[in-house]
Amino acid sequence: MSAMKIFSMAINYMRNHVIDSLKRQVTDIEQADVMFVLTVPAIWSDASKQFMREAAIAVSCFGH
Repeated sequence: MSAMKIFSMAINYMRNHVIDSLKRQVTDIEQADVMFVLTVPAIWSDASKQFMREAAIAVSCFGH
């Protein structure tokens, strides 16, 4: 399995977990009400930062 797929799946899992947790506490919340910010260490290379950006974009393309 590719690293991109694994990272995208991990980001997607965390996003879904947050949304599910919020829905248990705030019944009328929708995913569109939440903005996620993914941060990476400043010492990472530009290529690593781009990789994470692409992994996050892949998650947003899942349409959840």
